[in-house]
Amino acid sequence: MAEPYFTVVIPTYNLPRLCAAAVLSVLAQTEKDFELIVIDDGSTDDTPKLLPKVCQDPRSRYVRMERNSGQHVCRNRAIREARGRFVTFLDHDDLYLPGRLAAFRQAAESRPAAGFWFSNGYLRRFERVIARLFDPARRIPQGRVPGWFAVGDKHLPYVTTNLAIRREAFAKHGLFREDMRILEDTELYARMLAGGLEVGAIPEPLSVRTMHEAQQTRDYETTFREAVMALEAGRPEPGERRARWRELVLDTAAFYMKEGRPDKAREFLLAQLGDSARGLALYRLGAVPPGVLGWLKKLRRAALELRYSEALAPAEFRDVETVIAPYLERARAL
Repeated sequence: MAEPYFTVVIPTYNLPRLCAAAVLSVLAQTEKDFELIVIDDGSTDDTPKLLPKVCQDPRSRYVRMERNSGQHVCRNRAIREARGRFVTFLDHDDLYLPGRLAAFRQAAESRPAAGFWFSNGYLRRFERVIARLFDPARRIPQGRVPGWFAVGDKHLPYVTTNLAIRREAFAKHGLFREDMRILEDTELYARMLAGGLEVGAIPEPLSVRTMHEAQQTRDYETTFREAVMALEAGRPEPGERRARWRELVLDTAAFYMKEGRPDKAREFLLAQLGDSARGLALYRLGAVPPGVLGWLKKLRRAALELRYSEALAPAEFRDVETVIAPYLERARAL
């Protein structure tokens, strides 16, 4: 059997209808040369009953893990079984737009040296599309880039749903680390880019990424520790490492502050930076009472809902909602 151009990997756990919509968005692709592997990470709800109903296309396969092991374990299993030239990912609560795979194939065939491709995407929150992942006019480094560019979105504004990676790259650079909990994807990509895998970027939004509270980790210290591991995998020069490490420290403290935990933010800054932290504006902000920070968080959410109200949405965003509505409706009807 000839190898497909793409292997699409969807790991899922206890979200059968959202995952069904994701599967439908893959089966609706204008590019037909793909295989789809849906890995059920030991779901305890009606996922095993519902998902096989939408995975009856001969190009799709539903695989159930015996126990919950984490999406990185699921992705590694699918990668080992993949036959496609490129392995590409889709989170179970995200969606592809119909031309997604076709655009990736066109880009990959135009630049055969690039093995790490990512595209723009739409962000969906409050039950509607609210923004693009990045400005299509943004200048993005491509070709050979430092591995640490994969850490954060300062240089490469990707998310895993928007990636396609040449299958041989996994054989050369390895798989997702299964001893990590949160940033195993960032660590792998930093490792790949540090090893010479070339980057290609597509400015067109080709997917819809769902944003919701359940995606947000509150384990900021583990996130920080694993971000440092990813940074190390990217092999920065010592001076660059120090600068990027400091950015990670400040980002982590800011997350604590946004959560209304100023004491924890100050404690973290002192632990990482010592007494020099006391001179930072972020540290001084920690003197604001938690109740005030909580009020500011609610105010910010209200402002976001107003800013991204459906009435103010551009026609482009409304058009995307029209495209994805059939996937969501069919999935809800299962």
